[in-house]
Amino acid sequence: MRFILIAMIFLFACSIEDPSVAEFDLKRIKFSGDAPFDAYFTKPEPYIHANEQADMFYARNNGDTIKISICEFETATLAKAFFYNSGNIEEKTELLMGNSRKRFIRHGRRLFIFSYMFSISEKSSALDSFVQFTRRFPAADTSANAGFQKFSLKNSRADEDVSVQQDYFLGIKTPFSMLVRRYRDASFNWACAYSAGPVSEKDWENYRAEWQNTFYAPDNSALIGRLSNGTVIAVYGDLDKERMQSTYEEFMRHMR
Repeated sequence: MRFILIAMIFLFACSIEDPSVAEFDLKRIKFSGDAPFDAYFTKPEPYIHANEQADMFYARNNGDTIKISICEFETATLAKAFFYNSGNIEEKTELLMGNSRKRFIRHGRRLFIFSYMFSISEKSSALDSFVQFTRRFPAADTSANAGFQKFSLKNSRADEDVSVQQDYFLGIKTPFSMLVRRYRDASFNWACAYSAGPVSEKDWENYRAEWQNTFYAPDNSALIGRLSNGTVIAVYGDLDKERMQSTYEEFMRHMR
């Protein structure tokens, strides 16, 4: 009976949705045995594209101060997109940015940015401490690409990885991010995409007005629309007109 109870508690804990970082008492989260002397929520840095950001400051015994920025995204896929879209930024590699050194580590849907003054060796135990700190937070991928994992088409092959397009989609500047997965068969290549979250009617109308003025709209190489739940979906590629329409309708039914 005791074993069953423990198993039930374990399964229940695993089923709990990854909570927002805003639900944590940040001042109770320690780093390498030290207590933070300051912790607060702040507006995410524009280049991060995160939903939430919390900053924590730790005084070290060598006189250095480590700042840890916890940047939280809606899904792990969007957190990964930071590295895809950031060019020279690599995970766990020390970079000199401005007046401090930084390391970027992703864990689940959170990006941790460690900022400090003195350089830390790749073999230093401090780097292990950074990684262990990130593990203090859950890493459940709460809906990263579930829509694509469940969506498939007959006689077609889908890429395993989901990419993210931010700032621009189909050549048009956009305030929302699109998750993209590519498909192919013997004759065609195409992509299905949907917005990372609900898109406001205003943002959608502004985007659609710009999109309709591009070459994508009149030549039928893409179909795009906004569902009643606010999700923007799109299908584009070298499908013929009839198959483009049928693929779009099938994807729309799935995403409703």
